[in-house]
Amino acid sequence: MSHEDAESGHDLKLSARCDRACAALIEERWRRAPGLALRIGMGASGVVERPGRTRFDLQWLADERCFHGPLRTRWPWLPLADGALAMVILDRLAEMDEQACAQLLEEAVRVLADDGRLLILDADPWGWIGMRGRLAGKRGTLSAGRQRGLMQRAGLEDIEIQRALNWPPLPLRVIERHGDLLDRFGQRFWPLPASLYMVCGRKRSSNVIAIPFTHDRRHGLVAAPEGMRRAG
Repeated sequence: MSHEDAESGHDLKLSARCDRACAALIEERWRRAPGLALRIGMGASGVVERPGRTRFDLQWLADERCFHGPLRTRWPWLPLADGALAMVILDRLAEMDEQACAQLLEEAVRVLADDGRLLILDADPWGWIGMRGRLAGKRGTLSAGRQRGLMQRAGLEDIEIQRALNWPPLPLRVIERHGDLLDRFGQRFWPLPASLYMVCGRKRSSNVIAIPFTHDRRHGLVAAPEGMRRAG
């Protein structure tokens, strides 16, 4: 086997490890979000079912500037009604610049229901995988801090950052063989940024409750039905 073939094989295994790490981050949040969810990424499209939950996975085709899958539309419009989804996931759309990402965030917030969650996953530009890609001439991704800023400008709140695959700069063979152990060690002791991040934000609830008032004609008063409590 040539050196190029060996490197290609290691890259495929590294990509599969990243896919598993992102899937675990998504599953952890998705299992707490009943309802409809939408995931947009570079991977295959399809529909994923869980008890009480359905997720539509769309494939982002950068060359055609469109989404492919159960729902087909051109970027950045999503053919969904306002407030239709419990969760929107943007999974490693690394080729999008800050302006394009802000436009997609605006559309994602539109289709989110009140208290719905938006998840953004990507490679950290200062992590091991991000630095390796930049040295190879690939376009750098947005950092978790910049993604958080975009979410704040889009009106999201309770923004959290979670990281995975915290590896030191080691050869691919070492990462391939001992990646899980290195990740557990790195999350606790290694002061380097992780290779992947997830930024999660919540859409602000309008907190408006329609209360049916009745008129008491005898005293000219407006009274709420007995037992109605004030919304907190």
